[in-house]
Amino acid sequence: MDKPKTGSTQNASNDIDEDVIDILGAKAVGPVDDAAMLASRSRRRREEAVRRLVNEVHRRQDPSGFQVESHEWVVASTVATALERGLDKDLHSELVQETKENSARIGQVCHDHSDAFLASVGRVVALGDPARELAKTLDVANTSLQADTAGKMLEAAALLEHSKQANQRARTLAGMVTACRNVAVLLDRARKQASLGRPRAALDAVDEARSCLTAPISSLMLGSSKKHLMLNVNNNGSNTNSTTADGTMSLEETPFGSRAMIMLPKIEKEVLNGARRGLNRWFLALRSYGDGAKAGRAVLRKCADSMSVGPGQLGLGGHLPPSYIWRAKVADNLLARSDQKSKVARAVRAGYWFERDGSKEAQRLAGLSPPGMERRAEAFAMAFGWYRCWEENAPILVDISELNLSTEGLSGSRHGSRHGSRHGKRGTLGFRGSQRAPGPGTKSMSVGKAAKGGSEHKRSAWSSLLTPAILFEDSATRKEDDEKLMGLPESVHPVRRAELAFNLLRRSDEFVQYYEQNRFGDMKIGSVGKGGDGKNETRSSLSSLTGDDVSVGTDRVFFAKSLPHLCASVVGFSAVEAALELGNFAGDDDEDDDKTGRNAGSLKSPTNSASRFRDSSARYERSLVTELGNLLRNRANGASLAELARASCLMAAFRSALKVVHPSSTTRRSDKELLAMDIDIVMIALKVAQEEQLKVTKKIAGEDRKEPMIVTTLDHMQSKKSRKDAIPEEELIGLPFGLHELKQKSSVKVNSFGELSRNTRYSQSQKDEFYTFSKAVPEVIRSFHARAIACAAFTLSQEELGQIFAQKKGSGAAGYVLDCVEECVSVAAIGMQDGDSMLEEGSVDKAVQTMANIAALQHSLPRLFATLMRGMCHVGMIRPDQLDETFQYAETTLKGADKACDKQVGHMYNLVYEICRGKIDSHINFALDSFQWVSKAGRDIPNAYCEGLMQYLRTVFSQLGPMDEGSRFGLHFSCCGHVAERLVKLLTDPVHGSDYSSSSGEGIPPIARIDAYGLKNLALDVQEFERFADTTGVPQLSECFNELKSLTQAMLDRELPMLLMRENAGLRRKKYPFLSIEKVGNILEKYVGMGLGDKLLGTTQRKTETLMMEKKEVQQLLRLVRMQDS
Repeated sequence: MDKPKTGSTQNASNDIDEDVIDILGAKAVGPVDDAAMLASRSRRRREEAVRRLVNEVHRRQDPSGFQVESHEWVVASTVATALERGLDKDLHSELVQETKENSARIGQVCHDHSDAFLASVGRVVALGDPARELAKTLDVANTSLQADTAGKMLEAAALLEHSKQANQRARTLAGMVTACRNVAVLLDRARKQASLGRPRAALDAVDEARSCLTAPISSLMLGSSKKHLMLNVNNNGSNTNSTTADGTMSLEETPFGSRAMIMLPKIEKEVLNGARRGLNRWFLALRSYGDGAKAGRAVLRKCADSMSVGPGQLGLGGHLPPSYIWRAKVADNLLARSDQKSKVARAVRAGYWFERDGSKEAQRLAGLSPPGMERRAEAFAMAFGWYRCWEENAPILVDISELNLSTEGLSGSRHGSRHGSRHGKRGTLGFRGSQRAPGPGTKSMSVGKAAKGGSEHKRSAWSSLLTPAILFEDSATRKEDDEKLMGLPESVHPVRRAELAFNLLRRSDEFVQYYEQNRFGDMKIGSVGKGGDGKNETRSSLSSLTGDDVSVGTDRVFFAKSLPHLCASVVGFSAVEAALELGNFAGDDDEDDDKTGRNAGSLKSPTNSASRFRDSSARYERSLVTELGNLLRNRANGASLAELARASCLMAAFRSALKVVHPSSTTRRSDKELLAMDIDIVMIALKVAQEEQLKVTKKIAGEDRKEPMIVTTLDHMQSKKSRKDAIPEEELIGLPFGLHELKQKSSVKVNSFGELSRNTRYSQSQKDEFYTFSKAVPEVIRSFHARAIACAAFTLSQEELGQIFAQKKGSGAAGYVLDCVEECVSVAAIGMQDGDSMLEEGSVDKAVQTMANIAALQHSLPRLFATLMRGMCHVGMIRPDQLDETFQYAETTLKGADKACDKQVGHMYNLVYEICRGKIDSHINFALDSFQWVSKAGRDIPNAYCEGLMQYLRTVFSQLGPMDEGSRFGLHFSCCGHVAERLVKLLTDPVHGSDYSSSSGEGIPPIARIDAYGLKNLALDVQEFERFADTTGVPQLSECFNELKSLTQAMLDRELPMLLMRENAGLRRKKYPFLSIEKVGNILEKYVGMGLGDKLLGTTQRKTETLMMEKKEVQQLLRLVRMQDS
């Protein structure tokens, strides 16, 4: 007949089911790293099952006296269960070990009570003689009885009764010794369990020992011994002081019992102290040792990696090539359907062809970085055309703190200056040299070894710029952080044990107060006010959580170290609170709650206990998130663009980590409002980008030599590649966005001296060809290209955080990126001219080159904006329904940038003209100061001042090669026109009069006296100026001297008296259309006529074609002119 299953069998089967569930759950998790955890859990449950089998073997009969099961059946059932589960060897080892321990305890107890026990044994042994005497007496009595001796029978009966009483007293003493031994065992067990941090087992042993001490001694006896003890106590009047109220004695009344009762409160106090010590160690590990922050770093890293990979591994950092090619194709199809009316929309197809560039970029991206955040950053930069336009090791020039690391310049381009070889082999500036050595402005971020024995991995520049170091998968502390995260559910055992200890002792309110005081507190931070009043102090929850003062430190330190640590600490706090809310903790010493009255009556479930902290935890977590958001908003005012981009990326991962690690918290409803920064931070980022762009541009312009770049052989080869059908040509690496098209047009002319002259002075041979811009232009374009990518990453992270952008700017976030580019272009145009102090010193070639640089910058803007639009479509910043609006806004920002460049180009044009005009004025003032215009004789060659002016103008015009044709021609006309204007003013302005100061305030006064020979020499100078103008190749440049030519020719024309008559005004205008009667009158006032001596000496000269007038004739012509003016 089958026996019913016992409790041990049921518990064993339940344990097996739990082991199977745990193992299957662990297999579902899957990672190989969890093998150690599964092995530890399996070993612990095996030991727990063996202990339960041992407890079943030692189970005794019920104290009520009813036998539930026979001891033999219990032992047989337990052994069968052990054999069934394969725990027979462990059970045997445990029983043998426990037997040895019990033997040691019995020996110790016997040693402690040996004196009393031996004394009792001696008394028992002493009863042997009376027993023998009793036997003899019985024999005698039997004999006497047989002999009818009644007296001897009574004596024998009395002696027998005395012997029975002695036997009962001995048995009572043996029961007392057994009870004391049990109490000693329980006390020893309680002390050991308290030292091991097992409050339930320790307090259960204390309760059992207290029950044994307070129970009546009669309950410890069996059979007739109990009855004899009751009779003995009731009949003995001397024992009234050592009995209880009902007349029975307890073990508590004995000396041993009194000492044991003193030990019980001490053990309970030791249990509480042990719980507090464990709780304090847990608090210390979370705060000082950073266990919570380590777990938070692991969560942030995993969440960031999941966000970068995306659903289906189609994110920016996902599996290649599908993820990148799919996004690139979607963007290409979207842009192909856009309206082609705007300049940006037409330029979006230049420099990119999906069939050629899409797969190439995907393959390059696969070799650059592994999946995750690093690939996401590289894919982000590649989507915006960085690697199509620039070399891989070209400095990014976004983080201005890195610019001070280099003293050799910022150039990472393979295109050198004019002093290098035209084949591109220029040492570190050549394209081969730049591939061997990293860019001087690029900061190599070595992260050490990813694991023991692993190779060193260097992060790329873009991943270091856009991604915080805490989110990288190859972090040096990754293994330790993951271990802390995986062990987080078990790390809260000290809290559960402490809570259990306080609840068992009915002091749960004290535990709640102690836990909240140490877990949810805050601390004072800030400086103390005058007089120690503490007015400047504030209370910080983050400082209490991390143990550091969050108000100290610079902005650089905050964004580099403090902010990642704070985010990790807050995420770790939420993870710990989530682990505490699980409520499924089962310690090694837990037993069924119905075994003791304490558990059944007072102990609450862990879930209900954990719920007592939920409100306090939610309030504290909300204060942490609120303080973190406010702290970041305050620190954003002093941050750089790179720091803002990394901080936004970190905050996006932070918010996602909070949702994943503790979704049940009520704070999750307000994370968006607490963390999402208002629109001011976007404007702060735009302002910071402008300031940084201005600094970088000034630094680049200051280091630039203002010399046009030479066209290398590689540039020639790439520009000569034939275009197949409608396939757009690739961007020229280092000179993208159409910069390679800006080449100087060299025109060779023959000057008046029969020499070959070119329109640029930089040519060393006729085979060399130059660009119109210097090496600063590609660097400046690269700087705000990179800054636009960083700004796009920042705005995209802000959009992920819940930032709402104004839709009036196209597709929201994309509009702010375009605004950033527009402002960067504006400040770059300003910085390119402000970065060179030589412009104010009159260096025409530098001013011209700066003007050409700004014009080249303006030329590259449409294709730059188009590249940014393609990148924003690739990363999903532009929605399809807002594409046309975004293109319209891009066209608007492009026009704004063009206007800013036009303004600076116009300013530089004016500056060049002012420099030239100042030099011309200085030369005229110096050469014509005290010049004698009354020469009395003619010259066959021009005057010396004329040769000097032409030489200077020739030099200036040779430096205008980088300028565009319209500006160059305009400056030719401006300079020649100014020369003609100055000479006309010197010739025609009155010497005396009201308008003298205004008309001749340029250095020297007008000509006071001039004769016919002076006018003739001046006419010769004008002819030389016209010949010089014709040699420049600028059409109609000689017409600048028409007025001066008309004045000099008219004053030398023999028909001048006739032409000045009123009736010949038409003929005069027809012959000299630029002649002014007023100016003729002013010249006549200065005209020195011929005297009598001149008339006698110059009779032969009158035969010439030159008009020679006497003083009387001059006065007559002057009156004739004044009459016409009136």
